[in-house]
Formats: sequence, C-alpha cells, structure tokens
Amino acid sequence: MHALLKSSSEAPITIERQLNYIEQVNPVLSNECRRRLRYMHMRSFDWEQGGLLSTVKFIDRDSVEYSLVVAADHEKSEARMARLTLDKAMSLVDPIWGGVYQYSTQGKWDVPHYRKTIAAQSGHLRLYSLAYAQLKFEPYLNVTNSILSYVNNFMTSEVGAFYSGQADTVAGMTPSLFFAMNKSKRLSIGIPDIDKRILTRENGWIIEALATHYEYCGSQQSLNMALKAANWINEHCRIDSGAYLTNIMTSKPLHLPDTLAMARAMLQLYRVTFEKKYLDHACDSARFIHQNFKNELCGYNTRIFSKYDATPPRQIDENISLSRFANLLSYYTDKSEFKKMTKHGLRYLCIPEVATARMEEAGILLIDREMLSTPLTIHIYGKKGDLVVNDFINIAHRHQGWYKLIVLHSSETVSATVELDGFRSLAVTTAEKLQQLLHKH
Repeated sequence: MHALLKSSSEAPITIERQLNYIEQVNPVLSNECRRRLRYMHMRSFDWEQGGLLSTVKFIDRDSVEYSLVVAADHEKSEARMARLTLDKAMSLVDPIWGGVYQYSTQGKWDVPHYRKTIAAQSGHLRLYSLAYAQLKFEPYLNVTNSILSYVNNFMTSEVGAFYSGQADTVAGMTPSLFFAMNKSKRLSIGIPDIDKRILTRENGWIIEALATHYEYCGSQQSLNMALKAANWINEHCRIDSGAYLTNIMTSKPLHLPDTLAMARAMLQLYRVTFEKKYLDHACDSARFIHQNFKNELCGYNTRIFSKYDATPPRQIDENISLSRFANLLSYYTDKSEFKKMTKHGLRYLCIPEVATARMEEAGILLIDREMLSTPLTIHIYGKKGDLVVNDFINIAHRHQGWYKLIVLHSSETVSATVELDGFRSLAVTTAEKLQQLLHKH
C-alpha cells in the first residue's frame, strides 16, 4: 500500500535496455543522478503541510529518514522537512485507542482513512523511534507509546504473533462519526473487525519496529513482544534454508518480502540482544534471497522467477530495503558476499530510469550515503551483565542513527571505543566519557 500511495506504477525497463546498461552501470549513483534525486526530494515536498506534495497525506518513510540523516549534518532545510512532516502526521494518531490511521485525504492530515494496518503501525513506530533518539522531542515518544499500546491491545494474537489490520467501520456506522466518539461510546457500539490473518511479512515489519523502539526508546515491553512473535514465526513459518513462508497455509517461500522482512527483523534483534542465533538467521535468509530472487542482470525479483514471466518483476522499495540491509549485514559479519548483494541491488537502483521513476526516491539517496561511508562503530569491551557494560550498551543503543554497529567484545577489563571512517578513539572507562565521545559524532 505504501508503494501504491507513492506511485501507482513503476516504469518498466525493457530487457534490451537493461542489457545495454548492465555492462556500464556501476553500483554507485552518478553525480547527475544524485543531483536529480536531491532535486526531486526537495521539489516533491509540501512546505505548508509536510509530507509529499499530494492530496493523499502519509509518511513516506525513506523521505523522512533521509531528512533526519541529513539534518544531523546541520542542514536546516532537511531538519524543517523532517519536523514538519512528523509534527503534522501526529494527526493520524487515534487519541482513544492509540495506533495510527493509514493515511489522510484532501491534502490535509486531519481527514483520515480510518483503517489501521500493521504496516502503518510498523512504519510509524520505527520512524518516530529514530526521530525521538535524534530530536529528543517528547511528543514523538508519546506517538511510539501510543502505537505500542494499540498493537498490544488490538493486534496481538494469543500466540504472540501479530494480526494484519483493523477495519474502519462497525455496525454500518460512518467511520468519521464512530472515531470521533469517546471510548465508552465506541465500546457500546462495538469494535471494528480485526483481520486476524498472521502474515510473515507484516510480522517481520512490526518485529523490527518493536526492536527498534526498544533500542532507541528503551521499552522492554516492545522487546518482549518482538521476541515472542519472532519465536512463533521462526517455529512455524521458517524453513531450514532460512526462507520464510507467507503464512502457515503456504508450502513454498515464493515471495521476497516475506523472507526480507524477517531477515531485517533478525538483524535488528541481534543488534539489541547480541544473541548470535538471530545473526545466523539473518545470514541464512540473505543467502536464500541471493540464490533464489537474484535477477540475472541486476537487482532482486519480488517473487521466484517463473519461466512464464515475460519480464522478471522487481520492486523499487524492496530493492532499497534489501540493499540497505545487506550492506549493514556485511559490516556485522565482515563477509564480502553481503556487500556483493548490496552492489547487485544498487545496479538496478542506479539505472536513471529506475531511480527517477516515481515522484521522489530518497531511499536511494540513503543507500548511496551508506555505501560511500562506513557505519559508526561502538566497540564495548567487557562481559554482558556487568553494570558498566550495560550502561555502555544502553548509551550505544540510544545514540541516534540507524547506520551504526555496536560490537560487544568479551574481555576481563571494561572499556569502550568509538570508530568512524577508519579512525578509532582512545578507550574510555566510564559512561559519562562514552557519552562525550558520541556527542562529537
């Protein structure tokens, strides 16, 4: 749905054109294409209402995350873009039951489509968690807690995995009238139907978002919910190859977003727990994706290629998400195979007709920045459970930015260092000094 809101279609590129491109496309944006994408990013922004310049108002997650990343470099225009969108989008929060509505209409943020999807909860929870870590604006933390409450109370199944969404109507009543009521009046009429399908892709999205909420906002409840859902999905929808089924009713892992969503969720769980099994799961899933969804020319197909497909289908958002994930995974594992995956995805995204196919594509600017730099790495030495080590971990987790590594080294002595662009700081031994080091970055 997010892709449909952003663009009703993605311009296909013919195999013949691809064959001409593939020999010359390097997995790096050309300066011309980078400038064009930056122009599109600014040009597509609604400077009065925030968000994209569209009659349908929704958070374009890559666009806002890019603005946050660039704003951290003291770029005032991008800071204004991020704050305006995040502030206005708070109108999508349900003040009674919590959670966020899917989108708004009429070019405003307060004319919502009242349906709630787990995709919307996931995207907002992850983004507002990142925004709170960077901006320390209390209302953003309140948004994350509202979403957590809603997911816990309405979208969590008895087994701990998550449902897919909730309808916007009940008893034939007009949604705008129903959702304007207080809690008691709503309950006297009924609760809109919940779509109780447990789908792997949606669970991967919300598991990653919950673990992100724990990392940047410190919610233990979010981590507990994420772990419980992950255990159920891994037990019932994961197969030995590392692939994931769409749900318990399917027999083959045919679709990229199922395995990709859970691979990202596993990497995020490893970031916050340091449990190696989650990193192993992420690696296994990445390898399955490369072996089964790799497009012969460039990028990754959205489903396992059939001989009856005239053109292997690729989706821009999925290739952005996969490329960013594979790049970060290459640093967590120090394995070049995942860097090669990133480059293969980028060879598709860097084709000018692909990069500029929609009204803006800030996600490509994000992976472009990440490919041209190394992530901030926080090395922590000591034993997990040590009080000072735990303080170091909490400080590292709360530090702003998704593109970072936290590496825990077993050691008899406790210390921490910060590394960026090949330069490593001197070791520090107190939480206060680690805070000071990170403040410089």
